[in-house]
Amino acid sequence: MSNANNYEELIRRFETMMQTNEIYFFDLEDFLTIIEHYINSGDYDLARKAIKAGLYQHHNNIDILLYRAELYSLNDQLENAEELLAYLSDLDPERLEIPMLEAEIYSRKHLHEKAINSLRYALNLSGADPAEIYEMMTVEYLYMDKYNEALEMAIQALKYDPESSMSLFNAVSCYDLSDRSDDAIFFLENFLNNNPFSEVGWSLLAKKYIDKGQYNKALEAIDFAIAIDDKFLAAYYDKAYIFSKLRRYEEALIFYKITLDIADPTAFTYYHIARIYQRMNDANHATEYFLKAINEDPGHFKSWIKLVELKMNTNDWHAALDIAERASEIVNHQELFELLGDIYIHFKNWDKAIAALEMSLKLGEANLPDIIKLSGLYKRTQQIEKFRNLLLKAKQQFPNSKEIQSLMSGS
Repeated sequence: MSNANNYEELIRRFETMMQTNEIYFFDLEDFLTIIEHYINSGDYDLARKAIKAGLYQHHNNIDILLYRAELYSLNDQLENAEELLAYLSDLDPERLEIPMLEAEIYSRKHLHEKAINSLRYALNLSGADPAEIYEMMTVEYLYMDKYNEALEMAIQALKYDPESSMSLFNAVSCYDLSDRSDDAIFFLENFLNNNPFSEVGWSLLAKKYIDKGQYNKALEAIDFAIAIDDKFLAAYYDKAYIFSKLRRYEEALIFYKITLDIADPTAFTYYHIARIYQRMNDANHATEYFLKAINEDPGHFKSWIKLVELKMNTNDWHAALDIAERASEIVNHQELFELLGDIYIHFKNWDKAIAALEMSLKLGEANLPDIIKLSGLYKRTQQIEKFRNLLLKAKQQFPNSKEIQSLMSGS
């Protein structure tokens, strides 16, 4: 019987025991496998039952009790978890899992210094993974906005595991959060001298060059990343973005479309392809790809908005109205309802224009152009009380607006 079949039979046998209330014997390793299965699958109720049954058959076993502490933590019973871990620490002070779980609990309680102390203790225990622990300490220092200390921990993590993408991201983030962009570049260049086959490192260096507008250097870095891993999706996105910034739109399209061959299509990709076609004044292809984005993700409000704007800009007002009305049934976004209001104004449908602009103001921050348009519509439709109330509120929001003052003086 294969391991997979053994595993499935083990789970089936345990669940039969739960259903029949009979007592089946499982050895310790079997119970640990069963408990881990339910915790990993998120079935905490069966995990709790497996722990209870396991402790009945293997009384006070520390491995099962550790799972109980983990389950307490997962269920936000943090005090219970801490109390049990303190008891287990007295039983076995050298057990690595105890300070590791303690650190997780302290972190969730925002006791980050305590979390770091637990992790430092864990570093000296048998079986400790320094790369993992230093990475966790990096995050704790980031929570406290201690960027220098976080950077030190991230660099330590990279010494033990230079292939850790997370530690590399964290290190660069520390520089960014400290406004040390040039230092980040220097760090990445040194890192890549010692780790030239890090595609993530080259990608991060390219992003730093992009931030500084050094697009040729960015392209060189991206090409190294792609040479190392020709399926590195982020690198193709970055290369397409660089070409779009350089207004080399045909090349940008090539690299955006390559991503469609590497991974499943996304609204994000279709949207950016559509935007490239827009910049090329190719309205038909832009429309095609905005529609693909919407089909992929009906909630992708950016594609709805840009498609509506495209139709308005080409004076296809009936299409703009149809698209905007369909979009308004799916997404709630201030800019979308602002556009819908403009379209209704074009068609002189004052009541619907008022409703759309009222929704626009409800969905976002006070918007002076919307307020001015809406006040005009209130006045046009003889809703004088609404007109005055809107302007009184607008005067508080925009006390220096000459437009509001002019409208009020004319009221």
